[in-house]
Parts: sequence; structure tokens; C-alpha cells
Amino acid sequence: MTYQQYPPQGGYPPPGAYPQQGMARQPSGATGMIAGILAILGGLWFLAGLAFHVIELVDFTVSFLVIGAVLDFLSAALLLSGGILLLLRKKAGRVLTVIGAGATILLVASIFLMEAIGSHFFFSYSGVTSHFGVGLLLIVVPIPAIATLVLALIPPTARWLAAKKQPALAGPPPNFGYPPPQPGYPPAPGGPQQGGPPPGQW
Repeated sequence: MTYQQYPPQGGYPPPGAYPQQGMARQPSGATGMIAGILAILGGLWFLAGLAFHVIELVDFTVSFLVIGAVLDFLSAALLLSGGILLLLRKKAGRVLTVIGAGATILLVASIFLMEAIGSHFFFSYSGVTSHFGVGLLLIVVPIPAIATLVLALIPPTARWLAAKKQPALAGPPPNFGYPPPQPGYPPAPGGPQQGGPPPGQW
């Protein structure tokens, strides 16, 4: 009676040494997460501006405070909801973040434009107006808004969001982690034996 000889332990790589089929590398979510965090921080900034406007409206009901309160509320709503949904890897969060950051940049730019052309129409934004000597504080508002807009729009963020929609295909690799037998080598342990006598003739 003869027995099939196998190479010593270690002749085959251990199970799992080969990557499973369908397991794609997940893209990095750094850009998307940073954009979401910046959007939330921006939303809290405008929420504080809204609180300032509400406090001022108790004593002074003037048009530029009312406009500022409405704009701060809309900016806070867009950025907070967009940032939270973006961290949850929802595509709607990316859209809301882009709209909120883009609106912030345009509104701050319009304030400085109206100041430059000497317009008599003005409004407060993020709790600040350029007509009372503190308008320079508005310069810092578009800086994080620009960073948020760029990070939300770049392709790595889009790939990170799209990867959540594509589940990896699960399944064991061929031969359960062992390479296919090559000519001149014995088969893998547990595999079908060829050329040997059937078990009833041992």
C-alpha cells in the first residue's frame, strides 16, 4: 500500500494569502470628512450670527437685521444639514454643502461689492455688517467656505460617496486559498487525488 507524498508544511501558502475576488480597495474619505466637518463648523458660525440677530431684533426692528437673520438661518440650515449628511456618506449632503458654501462666498462678495460702489442698500451677514466699522471680520468668512467648496467638489469625495453604493462581492477564492496545482507537483491537501487507487482497494 502506498500513500501520496506531500511536501512539508509551508509548501503551500496559508489560506487567505491570496486576495478574495471582488474585494475592491475602498477610496479614502479624508476629503469628504474634512468637508463635512468644515460645513458643520460653518453652520454653527451662522447659527451664532442668527442668535445675534434675534437678540438685536428685540430692541431694533430694522430691515438689515431682518435680512441678515433670514440669510444666516438659510446658511446655517444648508451647511449643518449638508455637513451631517456628508459625514453619513449621502450624496444629498454633498449637494447641500456645495450650495451652502457657494452661497456664503457669493453673499460676502456682494456685501463688499455694494460697499465699493457706495450702495445705500446693505444687510448684515453672520452677525456682521460692513457699515459699522467691523466689516473686515467678513474677510475671514469666505476662507473656510472656499475650502469646504473645493473639498466637496473634488473627485476623491465623489468616489468616496459612490463606493458606499457598491458592496464588495463575497466568496471564497479558488481552492480555498491554495494555488491551483501545477504540472509536476502534487495536488493541494484536501483536493481530488488523481492516479491513486480507489479507497476500497487500499
